[in-house]
Amino acid sequence: MIEFLFALLLWLPVFMPSSMMASLTARRSPQRAGPVMQVSMLLLSTVGVWLMGGPGRFGLFRGWNYLSQAFLLGFGVSLVLNLLQKDADVPEFLPKGIERFLLLLFLAPLSEELLNRGLVEGYLLGYGYLRSAVAFSALLFALPHWMAFEGGRGEKAFGVIGAFILGSLAGYLFALGGIVPAVVLHSSANLAGLAVLRVEKRGENR
Repeated sequence: MIEFLFALLLWLPVFMPSSMMASLTARRSPQRAGPVMQVSMLLLSTVGVWLMGGPGRFGLFRGWNYLSQAFLLGFGVSLVLNLLQKDADVPEFLPKGIERFLLLLFLAPLSEELLNRGLVEGYLLGYGYLRSAVAFSALLFALPHWMAFEGGRGEKAFGVIGAFILGSLAGYLFALGGIVPAVVLHSSANLAGLAVLRVEKRGENR
């Protein structure tokens, strides 16, 4: 059990400073908060991985397997979740245009997977945990989504549950193939969300 406490202590020094920097940025420019948080998480997670022994210690790179499965699984599950959650508001911290695509398809998947799957789950997998490591990293990934989703408690709870499901899938893929398939799943899940949002916006404009 002490390993899970230590995994949490690995997560907090990355997530908390990144959140504080994003909050400070949001006061001046809400749409800059997301990129600032993700860049901070990416840098701090990278430092944490190297200080704790490097990518090999956390099993980050196990090959290029499961990429097509990761893409289809992430896109398909996220598509269903987004269709079930109709009329969800776009968070104000999301940038517009090409910056939104870069954030959601590249930066956020890389930084969030490196923290939750790479640093946290990779540490726990090193001690022989599997299901509990996947669930723990998925929980740490999902809970902050409570603040990210707009709307009432029901919408927020649905968002957290959806994030937990996707985080669990990414966790199993990380255990099988390392960080790359987990990032691909995350990116494809965000792509499905963007696709649904685009279709809904077109419907509103008609």
